[in-house]
Amino acid sequence: MEIAHCYLEGNVDAVEFCPHELFHQVLAVSTYTLQEGDQPNRCGSISLFSVDADSNQLDTFHQVETSGIFDIKWTSVGASPLLAQADASGYVKLHSLGSGSNGSENGVEVLKEICGEMVSSSMCLCLDWNPSATSITVGLSDGSISVLTLAESQLRFNNHGKHMSMRSGLPVLTPNNQI
Repeated sequence: MEIAHCYLEGNVDAVEFCPHELFHQVLAVSTYTLQEGDQPNRCGSISLFSVDADSNQLDTFHQVETSGIFDIKWTSVGASPLLAQADASGYVKLHSLGSGSNGSENGVEVLKEICGEMVSSSMCLCLDWNPSATSITVGLSDGSISVLTLAESQLRFNNHGKHMSMRSGLPVLTPNNQI
């Protein structure tokens, strides 16, 4: 049964409802598009929708253009929800959901980037929050994983920038992303 639909430019890679009690109707959708050519470029977006299943409504209320995104995850720990993104440029970025303060978005929830960290020159393919929302684990296209800690609105590497390689199914810590 379909209640509503819309089309976005690019490939839809991830959809996530906000788990925060006050924002259960907010759906985040991320996209990824490879623009081929002499200088290939990966671009994407995060779109926020208000979903009302009772009235079959799916309304876009905010969109942010980004590098191509492979994964997004919300956390509801704390006063306001945070959305983490893993992107094709090797970054993990965090966005807060808050009220806009300019013109047409005044009083409407918008995403505000609060911090970002370049994890690797490889693409960040997937991520997940730990249950207390104090760290994020990121899977990379080179076969490694990284763990970032969130402290005072900043992302920092655990293990001093070391990444874990999953060779032979056994994690091996290696410095400077050397596998």
